[in-house]
Amino acid sequence: MPSHPAGRAARALTALAWVVAGALLLLVVLRATGAGRGQVLALLLGALPLTLLPASPLLLVSVLMRRRLLAGLAAALVVAHGVVVAPALGAADVPDEASAAPRLRVVGANVLKTNPVPEQAGRALRALHPDVLVLAELRPSNLPGLRASGLLDDLPYSTLTDGPPDDVELFSRLPLREVRDVVVVPGLPQPRGVVDVGGVPVRLAGAHPLPPLHDWEPGWRASLRGLAGEAVADGRPLVAAGDLNADRDLAPFRDLLAAGLRDAADERGHGLSGTWPQRLPVLGLDHVLVRDGTAARLVVLDQRDVALPGSDHEAVLADLAVLAREPRGILPTLPG
Repeated sequence: MPSHPAGRAARALTALAWVVAGALLLLVVLRATGAGRGQVLALLLGALPLTLLPASPLLLVSVLMRRRLLAGLAAALVVAHGVVVAPALGAADVPDEASAAPRLRVVGANVLKTNPVPEQAGRALRALHPDVLVLAELRPSNLPGLRASGLLDDLPYSTLTDGPPDDVELFSRLPLREVRDVVVVPGLPQPRGVVDVGGVPVRLAGAHPLPPLHDWEPGWRASLRGLAGEAVADGRPLVAAGDLNADRDLAPFRDLLAAGLRDAADERGHGLSGTWPQRLPVLGLDHVLVRDGTAARLVVLDQRDVALPGSDHEAVLADLAVLAREPRGILPTLPG
């Protein structure tokens, strides 16, 4: 006797629900273990706050269909979704004393190596009035337009040399010292420097690791691992900015957070905002990261993403307060 159409539809829907639940569970496990590899998984894991959205309707469907085991799994996935997004939602407290502390405005921007309107991009960045600017995908072809915009006149100190620009460079309104390159991946130098803010030395790191695609993935992981090592190797506060080709749901980025770096977007409750692709930003690839030092704290006062003409990335801006720690007092010698 042929089965009823409604019964066939219910079985098909149940089978589809189990497939969706299994796929989502796999992503959660890969996220938790850091075992995901490859371009597709990097995209799915990077967009995990969106990728896990089907968990809620899946729970509703499984409850309505009275599939208890499926409902239990869907409920666990909804909880996992909450765990994934929760750290990105709460803003950190800003201490009262930060209002009078010296400020540092940091902007990171991937200008796109084939940017057709670099002068417009330069004008947009100049309007942000950065103290420190990290430019990624910098090429000889877009450097003249950036100069013509007046942007680089406002930032007279840089890691640029007489030769062609590297893929990523630092520019600063404040004098730069201890300028050097870190080369973890051959042919991809990452600039470093130090600026003094209110008498406090602040380390700067410009970053643009290779994306985790095909044969580039080991270099991407090595670059982020090297940055995490740098973060803990020096007691001075650190600001790292640029296109990291990673967000919080990828294990190498979480290693940066474990090393004490904090995402400025998270600090201001904007952790779910994306910067790529600019037309529909779903991945947060561009970051300003901060780490406190032994002698000073870095407090994130503001963070926002900014449209950048001609690029496929949004720029990121962070306003920081450099808050010197109180020196430990020496007990006075009491008269005998």
